[in-house]
Amino acid sequence: MSTFKKFKDGITSLTNKLANNRNSHNTNRVTSGRVDWDELRAIYRSGVGSKIIRLKSGAALSDTIKFESVKDEEFYDARLDSLVKMSCKFMLAFGRSLLIIHERGGDLSRPLPKDFDVANVQIHIFSGDMVYVQSVNFDLTSINYFKPNGYSVRGSTIHPSRVVDFTYVKPVEHDAPEYFYGGISEFELIRNELVGDQIVQRAVPAILEKSSTIFYKVKDFKNMLADKKENDVVAYFQSVENLRSIYGAGILDQEDAIESVTQALANLAESDMITLRRLAMVTGIPLSWLVGEAARGMNSTGDGEKQVFMQTIDSLQSEYLLEPINRLMMLFGKGRISFKKNQGRSANEKMDFDTKAVANAKILWEMGEDYAKYLSDNDVIVKDDMANLWIPSNREILSDDENLTVDSSSSLNGAQVTAILEIISRISKGEIEKETAVKVITASFPLSYSEAEAMVAEVRKAGITNEA
Repeated sequence: MSTFKKFKDGITSLTNKLANNRNSHNTNRVTSGRVDWDELRAIYRSGVGSKIIRLKSGAALSDTIKFESVKDEEFYDARLDSLVKMSCKFMLAFGRSLLIIHERGGDLSRPLPKDFDVANVQIHIFSGDMVYVQSVNFDLTSINYFKPNGYSVRGSTIHPSRVVDFTYVKPVEHDAPEYFYGGISEFELIRNELVGDQIVQRAVPAILEKSSTIFYKVKDFKNMLADKKENDVVAYFQSVENLRSIYGAGILDQEDAIESVTQALANLAESDMITLRRLAMVTGIPLSWLVGEAARGMNSTGDGEKQVFMQTIDSLQSEYLLEPINRLMMLFGKGRISFKKNQGRSANEKMDFDTKAVANAKILWEMGEDYAKYLSDNDVIVKDDMANLWIPSNREILSDDENLTVDSSSSLNGAQVTAILEIISRISKGEIEKETAVKVITASFPLSYSEAEAMVAEVRKAGITNEA
């Protein structure tokens, strides 16, 4: 049975061993093994490696987080924003980033006190190449199964309660010890593509140099090779080559002849593009973004590339960033966070989306559904902790036609959306005309006249009531 397992080809050449050696089973094999820390650090310092990390971490954490309250957001921006971004970069580059919380003078090997003073703690971040795991919980019945019992950084033992462990793609359990029970680096996932790009980069000068090759015609050179006397001739022409340069003329014996052959370089640009396309494919970063060029081709807008990239970022946020950030917020007694929907939109795209969302909210309101939750879930309205302290009631806002205006300089909030819906309700009751409503909406909100007109166009009189 083992003999059949070794068969890789149904046809075997008895005279040409080269055909068998080129068999894909012999030349193409999948190998495994963790990339060592020195190589990961070298890639992180390289231009393409650094750019990949910046693009991914920037897109994942630049104005993308939703908070339960304004106070939580202010605390995050003041204390945690830059730390989380650095943790994300280290996580991508080294497979893990360790964020450690400790009070001044505290014992790192002891659990973090539940009532620690937030103003008296320090936060340090370490990349995965600095982190070692001392022991792991192998109790299958424990909620901490296969999680470290303790960490070691620079010889210090750190208790898990003090740690927020940002880990990237997790290896299977069999390989976990090799990665110190952390994650697999982004660079290891794309190492073959990075090596391919480096090969092309190094090969280009050699290819260009060999595009024009000089051949020296030497009498009886074949016989010299047969008699193994070619060394003196080779040494002679080596000296000639050393004398040849772009700055002066070469010297050659009059009896020797030279022939220059120019070779056409076909598909050189395509070879370079293949490696870049594969690099873009495995990272999820659009090729035009990776190389810093605009989208090419007729009618190219980059919308498709942006959509693919945002799907990659959404996966990064939900699978690798949401849990550790929420743990960090919880340690500081703050509410949970979530990531905004429809990220990566331009200002005009956001305006179009918000306009359509308000129109959909009007329909939900007519149906008696929770339109406010719909608008909040789609990030159209922003929760304001202080809003209820000074915002008047809906009836006070809309007590007469002169009070129909709303401050358009601020972000669209719940009161403003309610005001729009109340205007629509008053149109249906015949209390105000559509033309007046359009003027009020245009003056009060960042909407054009045509957008406001379209919003009230389908409203029918006596078609809506105030009953719940």
